[in-house]
Amino acid sequence: MLSLFFANKPTCITTIAPSHLFHKGSESDCQFDKNYKGESNPGCNNYVLIIQDKEAYPDDPDVQLASNADYLLNLNNGYFKQTPNDDDPPAKSGWKYVPDVFLSGSVHGNERVGPTSLIEMAELLASSAYCESLPRMRYHPDSPSSSSEEDEKNHDEILWKQEVMSSNMCRQSLEEKGVPSPYRQWLARLASTRRIVIIPAANALGYSQDRREENGIDPNRDFPFDIEKGNEGSCMQTIAGRSINELFRSHLFPIGLTFHGGMEVIGYEWGAPTYLNKDAPDAIAQDTIAEGYSRYANGFPSHRAYDFGTMNDKVYYVRGGMEDWAFAGSWDPDRVVQCTPSTFGGYDAEKTQYNNSTLRAFNMLIETSDIKEPPRSQLGKRTQPLISSDGAENGHIARNIRLALLAVDAVEPYVSIKGVEGIQFEDDVVPAVNQRAYDGGSYFETTKQVWLPRTDRRKSLLGRRTESESATISWTVGGSFDIDSTEVVYGPWDELPSNLAESTEGFYPSPETSKLIASDFRTIRFDGNGRSMWNKQGPSPKNDDNSTPFPMFEASIDLSMYPAGTKIAVFAKAKVDKAWSESKPNVGPSNIGSVSHIVNARTNPSYRATNAGKVIQGRENSWWYSAPVTLIVGSSKEANKMISQATTNNSPMTLIDGKVKAVHVNARRGGMDMGSMGMDMEGMSKDVMAERVMPKDETSMATAPSISSVSFLLVAIASLSVFAVGCLVILRRRRLLAHRIRMERIRDDEDDFNVDISEDGYRDDELENSGFGTHEEFTID
Repeated sequence: MLSLFFANKPTCITTIAPSHLFHKGSESDCQFDKNYKGESNPGCNNYVLIIQDKEAYPDDPDVQLASNADYLLNLNNGYFKQTPNDDDPPAKSGWKYVPDVFLSGSVHGNERVGPTSLIEMAELLASSAYCESLPRMRYHPDSPSSSSEEDEKNHDEILWKQEVMSSNMCRQSLEEKGVPSPYRQWLARLASTRRIVIIPAANALGYSQDRREENGIDPNRDFPFDIEKGNEGSCMQTIAGRSINELFRSHLFPIGLTFHGGMEVIGYEWGAPTYLNKDAPDAIAQDTIAEGYSRYANGFPSHRAYDFGTMNDKVYYVRGGMEDWAFAGSWDPDRVVQCTPSTFGGYDAEKTQYNNSTLRAFNMLIETSDIKEPPRSQLGKRTQPLISSDGAENGHIARNIRLALLAVDAVEPYVSIKGVEGIQFEDDVVPAVNQRAYDGGSYFETTKQVWLPRTDRRKSLLGRRTESESATISWTVGGSFDIDSTEVVYGPWDELPSNLAESTEGFYPSPETSKLIASDFRTIRFDGNGRSMWNKQGPSPKNDDNSTPFPMFEASIDLSMYPAGTKIAVFAKAKVDKAWSESKPNVGPSNIGSVSHIVNARTNPSYRATNAGKVIQGRENSWWYSAPVTLIVGSSKEANKMISQATTNNSPMTLIDGKVKAVHVNARRGGMDMGSMGMDMEGMSKDVMAERVMPKDETSMATAPSISSVSFLLVAIASLSVFAVGCLVILRRRRLLAHRIRMERIRDDEDDFNVDISEDGYRDDELENSGFGTHEEFTID
């Protein structure tokens, strides 16, 4: 019940009512859906689950189906002017630039792996995003000036502590299931920076009846691409096909997956007979992505990693296939027909007439398993769900969860600053917080802020400065495969506009901001290129301690020219996947160049595609920017005060030889007094403590006691050592016991997957009297 437990992320609707489609089947079909159909609507609903950050992008209309798609399709610039109500801010949160991802399961109703994989993936995304969103406020230990302010402060502090405790518990729970901090942050980023549209059982009737077809018609031959003339009545005959068509008409998908069964292979264009012996445009990108899917999904005993290649080579060609239609329907109009079916009262022919942007997606075919409903023993385990493995814990469900997550990641590149001067930030993208700060806020207020002492320009007798005047920045690049170049740019905040995004649509960074950064900011280039975690050679540069699977770049920036009090904005940026713009020699149709959203967004700065209010926009000079981080240049005279405040507030800081080098002054979970909260320090997840105080050398901040007797000191040290060793032994035994108990609980807690809808695990009868409406929940428990 994702919509119940994670209300700010998932939305569940059907394609039936808003698109004026019919229910399929009779009262005896889709019995698992009986609570939502209603007596007057026997048959099967087609449910759509949408994962998106509704709090960060409140002007996003969730999903736009036929009720308003026709209006939106007529807008030349794709600008969505109908905000949910008159009091909402204009549509400038940037929602229209949030990329859409399409995921479908069971286009053939008897192919079972897809639906379960997608729902399990959705739960993993939603739970990680919810956990990462806590606490939803920062703790401010300021002294109140009145009794009313004190009451308000006490109330806020109680709420803050409750949310911190909730965040600790859910983070520990995820870590026990094999989702440690770097992966949790990654999943939260995906949930908050993409709109993921999932139709788990596109052929709901076939799924209910355990049949391939819908009423005897194959939905994957029902799309208007490469159909022979005179057969216009043979497409869009099924509700499954029409549902998918409505989703593409009302979104702008750069990437998608459609899960099938009957063999084990990843297929992509071409699969149409017209191009039987041809490579598709953008084939290099498709080869690279498919290889990444195969490698991250991996194999398991008796099942190798997925083979991959064109559908014409690896599967067989078809007319009316969804994959080719989604890829080429907008730029190869000679292959597209307007459908005139007679089933279900007909279907408007204009709904299969597409603009120049709607159908340019990499929508790959995933043939998940040789057996269409594989046994439970081959589905894999829920523990360690994100680790690519070829062991018995992997399986058909486990590997396709990972494969789908890679698609969600690869839809768009991103850059993220991960740390400053030894402080590793405890969060990446914070769910429910819009980094664009479009509603009267400022980018400065939402940035991570790090205080660094500025050293006076006094020199020693040897002519050297007494301390370093630089700061090391670490960052990563994702959503890509090859990192062609990357660099850090920095300069004073007061040289930037108040809004870094474009003011009317929310595009980030605005052209004005990009030009100012290029002309006025200092640049530190990383020497060489890099590789993302999806690259077949592995991530590069690697993190020294292998604590994260993502590449980690570092650069040192010079602070010597900035006086105390200066606030410095730091950005990281990258260019990626440049080679994807190249073509293979045997492309059909020839001399057409790059056609897909995926390739053009990375390599064509002037590219702009619009549909249904959404926009895909090339980046100026192909640079992808991170959100900024703020460095506050302080005086070295403030160092003792900053140490005291950081210690009091448990703020993350870096010490070198007892001297403060950096303090993260606005960390979300700073200010946590562990003792007063009665928290179990041993039971806290590791990342809770990792960012608190990180001295580079083991130096004590306390003054050493004055002991006159050396022998007494030695005895005291020996006694303390024995006591410490005893405590460590006890703590270690407690940890081992707790770990065994946790692991046993996890193993006993339905660790394996299931694709049999006849079992109680995939029914929703418990909602019969819950009072929730038809379009509000999607039950998976």
